[in-house]
Amino acid sequence: MEIRFEEIDKKQIKPFEYIAKWSNDPEIKYLIGANFSEEEMPDVTKEQIHTNANKDHKKYIYLILDGDEPIGDLSITIDPPHLNKKEEHTGWISICIGEGSYRGKGVAFQAMIFLEETCKALGLKRIELGVFEYNERARAFYEKLGYKTFARIEDFVYFDGKWRADIRMEKYL
Repeated sequence: MEIRFEEIDKKQIKPFEYIAKWSNDPEIKYLIGANFSEEEMPDVTKEQIHTNANKDHKKYIYLILDGDEPIGDLSITIDPPHLNKKEEHTGWISICIGEGSYRGKGVAFQAMIFLEETCKALGLKRIELGVFEYNERARAFYEKLGYKTFARIEDFVYFDGKWRADIRMEKYL
């Protein structure tokens, strides 16, 4: 594996084709996206993701590549309104290993190192993330990397027939 990270040009639509494919993957859809209704979570289009990405100028989006092959994405948003703890110089991060054959192979660990280093380079002092209570594997992963749970938002997301909590975690850089 030759893992690298490349910031996407948010004006281009092509990278959002990959992000839409991964966002709609039934295997991970409910782990990386929030379902706010008791209905099945609708698929998202590359156009919707592209439009949303371009609304926020303080958002950095990267493709995770193995050589030249896109295998996932990650992002940093600086001081977004949905932070649970309103501290300036906070990066909200997200990560998706979109291609199933790369999960459990250490790619997420490399991605988190990249995210933390990039947050520091951007002058951020803190990282906040949200992980759904039923995503125990991700929660354990973040805890191993030094993230601490500081809040729990009950009845945040609908999954598997009931409303579930969003666990907010943080790490000071």
